[in-house]
Amino acid sequence: MKKVIIIIVVVVVVVVFGFLAVKGCQTKGSTQTLNTAKVEIGNISKTVVATGKIEPLYKAEIKSKIGGLIKQFYVEEGDRVNAGQKLVEVIPGATPVELVQARTEVKAAAYDKIVSEKQYQRSKELIDQKMISPEDHDRALANYSTAKARFYAAMAQLRVLEQGSNIASLAEGIEISEQDQLEIEKETKEAIASMTLIAPISGIVLSRDTDKGSAVIPLSSAYGGTVIMTIADISEKHFRGDVDEADIGKVHLGLPARIYVEAYPDEPFKAKLTHISPQGREEEEIVNFEIRATIDDPENRLRFGMSADAELVLEEHENVLVIPEGAIIYEDGKTFVNVQDDSIPEGKRKVEITKGISDGLRTEVLSGLEEGQVVVLSQ
Repeated sequence: MKKVIIIIVVVVVVVVFGFLAVKGCQTKGSTQTLNTAKVEIGNISKTVVATGKIEPLYKAEIKSKIGGLIKQFYVEEGDRVNAGQKLVEVIPGATPVELVQARTEVKAAAYDKIVSEKQYQRSKELIDQKMISPEDHDRALANYSTAKARFYAAMAQLRVLEQGSNIASLAEGIEISEQDQLEIEKETKEAIASMTLIAPISGIVLSRDTDKGSAVIPLSSAYGGTVIMTIADISEKHFRGDVDEADIGKVHLGLPARIYVEAYPDEPFKAKLTHISPQGREEEEIVNFEIRATIDDPENRLRFGMSADAELVLEEHENVLVIPEGAIIYEDGKTFVNVQDDSIPEGKRKVEITKGISDGLRTEVLSGLEEGQVVVLSQ
């Protein structure tokens, strides 16, 4: 009797476990078939993505025409400047040898000036007595004028080398008349003006790349000169980025764009494509084309140098039927989806549709489906 009970218990256990296993398989199968999505109304766009940065309309690197030392800054980083405004003053960094040569040139020029002046005064007396020709008198005047110009230039050069922008001191041992003083001051001011760098454009000082007292290499050097500061025209903000050669044929000037930055991930900035480079740039066997787009930023929230992504909108449709891309089935050149239908054993039926544009995740449905229907996604 006990054996019969044991056999019955074993059979019952086997049947129960078998039923649970079958039920589990059926549940698993039904779960797979319930991988579905609803047909919804939404907006969809077809885009080309570019990666790049936020940049100003123009940038100007400020460099000096003369080598020397930075004496004074008139503006700092972040300041707004107008075209023609003083930025920085550079004074020549004269060596002891150059100073000795400049002082020697002043003394030689002063001596020539004195001698030529005496010769000119003598020629004036002689021409009045008709003892020399007008040509000799003109020659004496020319020599005197040349000697004066040379002296004024040498004196101005010495003052610049010794004093920078200070034009009050005189060279030691040189007697200068009031008229000569005026001429020398004029020459000195002109020389100093060339050492004061001015803003070529209106904008903002993006960076100050040197400090007061720093050495400056002139623009004419083989190194291209020291960048003292950088000014940007901020009247417009631009996105500058790269588009892959596979997509460049799809874009054209005037396309609308959406700019995304990490600081405002959910707030795209409107933009318009304004430039497409005519020549591609190859890096690591990948060819990209540079583009630029003008950004609409009325609240001035974007900062130059921010990394950004741009979506160039090729086509955009609003309030249309959309379904997940994973629901699409392609067969024999036609497009189908499986619509959920609990009235048939398979639980789904195949329906042909006409699709519109796709953004890679969702697809527009032009015909074949209605809002609220449920489509089955591919496993």
